[in-house]
Amino acid sequence: MSYKLPNSIPDFPTYGLLPKEETEAASFLKKHPEYDGRGVTIAILDTGVDPGATGLQTTTEGKPKIVDIIDCSGSGDVTTKVIVKPVIKEDGNETLYTIQGLTGRTLIIDPKWNNPSGEYHIGIKRLYELFPRNLVDRLRKEHKKDFEKEHYRLQAEVQHNLSLWEESHSSSNPPESDLATKADLEARIEVLKDLLKNYDDPGIILDVVTFFDGSDWRVVIDVDECCDLRDAPLLTDYRKERQYHTFSKEDRMNFSVNIFEEGNIVSIVTASNEHGTHVAAISAAYHPDEPVLNGVAPGAQIVSLKIGDTRLDAMETGAALARAAISLVETKSDLANMSFGESSSVPNSGHFVKLIRDEVVGKYGCIFVSSAGNSGPALSTNGAPGGTSSDIIGVGAYVSHSMIQAEYGLLESVPERAYTWCSRGPTTDGDIGVAIYAPGGAITSTPQYSLTKSQLMNGTSMSSPNATGCIALLLSGLMAENKKYSPYRIKNALVNSSKQVNETFDVGLLQVEKAWEYLEKFYETPDQDVVYEVNISNTPRSKRGIYLRESHETSSPQTINVLVKPKFMKELDPISGEVNQKKFELETRFALVCTQTWVRATDFLFLGSKVDPTNLTPGGLYFAEIQGYDTTCPDRGPLFRVPVTVTKPSILTNGSKLCFDKLSFGPGHIERRFIKVPDGVTLKSTTIKTTSPAHFWLHMIQLLPLRRFTYQEREYIFSFAKGSYGDGNGEEQIEKRNFAVCGGATMEICVAQYWSSIGNHDLSLEFVFHGIQISNNAISGSKTVFINGGNPFTRLDITAPVRREDGINPSIQFDVIRKAIRPTESKLRPLGIDRDILPDSRRVHALALTYKFSTPEKNLSLTPRFPAFFDLLYESYFEDFFAILYDANKRVIGHLDIYAKTFKLEHKGDYVIRAQIRHPSQELLEKLNNTICFLDYNLSKKINLDSYCQIQDVFTAEKPTGVKNYLEKGERQALFIGSPNDYSVYPKDSKPGDLLLGRLSFINSLKIDGGQYTVNFLIPPPPAKKDSTNGGEDGKGPAPTSDSGPSESTEKLEKKDKINEDLLEAIRDLQISYLKKFPAESTAREELFSDLEDRYPSHIPIFQNKLELLLESTSSGSSGEKENMSPETANKILEVSEELLKKIDLDELAQYYGVKQDANPNEAAKKKKKENDDKKKAVILALGSKIQALAALFSISSSSETQLEETWKQLAQWLDAVPPVSDFKQLQIYIIRERREKRYGNALKALGKWFGETGLEIEWKHWEKYEEKWKFIRIPPGGYAPF
Repeated sequence: MSYKLPNSIPDFPTYGLLPKEETEAASFLKKHPEYDGRGVTIAILDTGVDPGATGLQTTTEGKPKIVDIIDCSGSGDVTTKVIVKPVIKEDGNETLYTIQGLTGRTLIIDPKWNNPSGEYHIGIKRLYELFPRNLVDRLRKEHKKDFEKEHYRLQAEVQHNLSLWEESHSSSNPPESDLATKADLEARIEVLKDLLKNYDDPGIILDVVTFFDGSDWRVVIDVDECCDLRDAPLLTDYRKERQYHTFSKEDRMNFSVNIFEEGNIVSIVTASNEHGTHVAAISAAYHPDEPVLNGVAPGAQIVSLKIGDTRLDAMETGAALARAAISLVETKSDLANMSFGESSSVPNSGHFVKLIRDEVVGKYGCIFVSSAGNSGPALSTNGAPGGTSSDIIGVGAYVSHSMIQAEYGLLESVPERAYTWCSRGPTTDGDIGVAIYAPGGAITSTPQYSLTKSQLMNGTSMSSPNATGCIALLLSGLMAENKKYSPYRIKNALVNSSKQVNETFDVGLLQVEKAWEYLEKFYETPDQDVVYEVNISNTPRSKRGIYLRESHETSSPQTINVLVKPKFMKELDPISGEVNQKKFELETRFALVCTQTWVRATDFLFLGSKVDPTNLTPGGLYFAEIQGYDTTCPDRGPLFRVPVTVTKPSILTNGSKLCFDKLSFGPGHIERRFIKVPDGVTLKSTTIKTTSPAHFWLHMIQLLPLRRFTYQEREYIFSFAKGSYGDGNGEEQIEKRNFAVCGGATMEICVAQYWSSIGNHDLSLEFVFHGIQISNNAISGSKTVFINGGNPFTRLDITAPVRREDGINPSIQFDVIRKAIRPTESKLRPLGIDRDILPDSRRVHALALTYKFSTPEKNLSLTPRFPAFFDLLYESYFEDFFAILYDANKRVIGHLDIYAKTFKLEHKGDYVIRAQIRHPSQELLEKLNNTICFLDYNLSKKINLDSYCQIQDVFTAEKPTGVKNYLEKGERQALFIGSPNDYSVYPKDSKPGDLLLGRLSFINSLKIDGGQYTVNFLIPPPPAKKDSTNGGEDGKGPAPTSDSGPSESTEKLEKKDKINEDLLEAIRDLQISYLKKFPAESTAREELFSDLEDRYPSHIPIFQNKLELLLESTSSGSSGEKENMSPETANKILEVSEELLKKIDLDELAQYYGVKQDANPNEAAKKKKKENDDKKKAVILALGSKIQALAALFSISSSSETQLEETWKQLAQWLDAVPPVSDFKQLQIYIIRERREKRYGNALKALGKWFGETGLEIEWKHWEKYEEKWKFIRIPPGGYAPF
């Protein structure tokens, strides 16, 4: 069949895949092809760059593209402190040099390796810990398919054997041993089904080996568990030889290494997701065969600084950021891009921000470019550090026609503009934050493990590296022409030469050619390398601009003092005094220009400014600048700007309702309204209406002092789908939302039609304000109610300050219990000199805190909290906080950073949290030695408190009386919350001082985003238990006594004898407890045993201890069997076991348990029960010990097999259940017996009930290998994982 092609097929718009036309980068390179970034080193602070990615192999000059790869996060660190030496083994005709890895595997090494010391450092790492989650998920799916094939084959084989058994025993009465075989086969089938349900691919367990070859440390990794390392590559620090390797063709994950602390730490560097490679390719990819795919600066070289921690799904940490700052200086990077960021409560502040601003930029001259954030379209949503920090070039995201055509393929063209989601200024201290815009999308290279050469990503994460590439072109040209520059000069040129794009704050689109012309034209101007800092001086905290947002700020004219002062680059060599000379010579005469009439300043002398917002229309956004021009060279543009932003809120005059009817929108159009939320309002109901399909964004923010904008943020995205976008008269569509607000604060209501949503549409909004206030209890400035459970009731005075409120039905429900613990251990130490010496030469110290706790139940949800460090990253004074949660075997359960995370604790028992705080100051860290950790457990059963309208109802009412179901406006009512009378209501493991956490809702019919009120309930002390021992029979008074003297004397003597008897017993018990503290085989232990046996020949605990100590002297195997028990020890155990059994009347004990005991025993019966329970435990110990000893003697005595089975039958009579899955020591005995009989199915089934997973050697080879790997994960040979 033939096809007739259209007359013409258009070329694909490849120029829009990685946009360069919009910024004039393409035209600049046509004029200056050698200014393509060559000579410039760009550091990429991101998730790591794949050294094998397409386009990231060489530069345009043939130089290596990636010159260094560093994992600053530490997520790939392997502890290699264990040192071994090789052992020579003969294998047939081959002599092998071997070492034993931490996995226990025998590793073959190459004797030709140059290792003068002969010492090898070894470590262990689970491969999946190095991989991003999406790669792990892919591999697990693929591995499970392969595993299932073998599993189903094995399952079919067992099923076949069971069928054969049934055929061969169809007409006979099989003996007990044959029935046991059948039960074992049935158990195997059941176990195999359960095993597959719980299958969790452990992945590869890596053996890591490092050694010093006389000049460099070398690393060899067993990437495929083959144990033969002779052909493995000898890697070293990437920067030295630029080597990398691939784990396997299946995963296609490339990695490199770095070695620290004299071989004690190996850093395996992998990408924590695709983001970093994509970012690097935008800046500097070079495709010699298809230049149209090149990055912006293909001649530049790359330094990869991984700050996205793989353990945290690529979240950055303070430690990673600090190490990246250190590396920027050490690698002498000319330019840095950071497409990362978070919201911040304090702009332009924090440990990392100061490092970058004052050291990396201000002293060492590295130009730092960063994404502004993707949290728009509302104002004041800039992310840190890019959109909040001085001297960092913050970049917003812009979408152009070529991008729309090539990357998105829209049916209709839409206007070029900033993306809807792009973060906007100003920061809370008045700075605009976003310096320039650049294209915010690209289709370019991704890591090989993603199985795609390229993909589309968009965000300010893409606009920032695009701008970075543009700056690299400028630097390349300046370097080629031997022209000096500074970060201040470059930023000023970019801002003053940018293209205006009709943006609210006059932020322009970066233009490379115009910036180059600016740099050339004004190169000789004296103060090009000076930045003029703006400081609003009459405020409690320093500000960089004027931002009037609240009603009290916009209701009257404001006179504001502004200080502008020059800032010079810091001197690398202060003794030279070079900068002092420049300071002395600087003299600039400024003219001041106000861009709006409602802002006034003097023409030449800058003493103050006046902002008069009184005549501005309420509800709108207003922006102006006071611009400072050099009177001798005004063509340079403003040398400083004082941004003035006013968001004058509307004051509601029509009560509690606000309407916006038929607002008109087109693609990307944004409407903003600012209102003062009435005092007393606690929640707002929103109704959105439209009659045509479109994609709308409703974004509302209130800014509170020293809070992140996310604290009081509500964001909703609506996709209205009915009708045709060309028809505005379709069916009306309605969406409703309810959310919490803060009364008295200005709220921005920002509505936007998404930039790619085509067509023009109308939208109507209605807001109804509600408020139920607690006037006497809620903590000031928050919505938290505190209740002291020691009080029988708590009074709440509630009022409706805004309007009549209907549907009131108060309810309090708790779903979390909070416990506070302090560290059991603290350790302060200096960190290594390889990675943790700051640019100002200060050494970073780390405080390690250890917290231990136990859980009484399994399958608990736990959220650990460290309030001193949570929600603080870029604004944090400390360098870093990081914590790891472990189980009792030191297995990692999860990792914790500055954000709360919930962990599932599957098993009851002991757990450990190890937290690390980093900072250069030892004195500061010492103050944190006793930092409290809060443990929040989700309650399995929620707890409710009742409310009443009168005090007496708390004590007399049979059911809650609450309040009436409405409140008139301004009405005040009292509400009484009753504390539980029954202490059993509280969780079993609760203690006085624990907190119950929950919510108080007044209107239960509404789902309110952000909630209504939170409640903290203090658990009181438990009621005192009645003590009947000091009273008569009824426990209410003293027992009658005789007045006769002899009787009193007799009682005193009896009491004295009882005291002496108790003292001797206490001494005896103390001596028994000390038996375990003496060294094994010591004379002191033997003498004490002999003395105790002579004085207390019938005291059972003495012989129990003797038996337990004999058992402890042998080493346990994986099955629990005493595999290393010597015949001498086994015979001794048999002897002591028989001796112990002779001390107990077994018939009498059996008779006691054969009779049903009283359900309500008296004190004498309770004492008898305890004595017999202790004897029963001793019998089980003795018989179980005999079985272990007989099993050890099995290979040298055939009679022991018969004795073992007879002893098992005796033991089974005393066990509560067979198999005994409630006691692990008893279960071990059962496993020994079943394993000897090769009934692995029964053993596995019983062990599975205890562990929930398999745990011993079996004939199923694929499951054996599976279990062997999981053993390294459950009980890490290397101990605690490093921070």
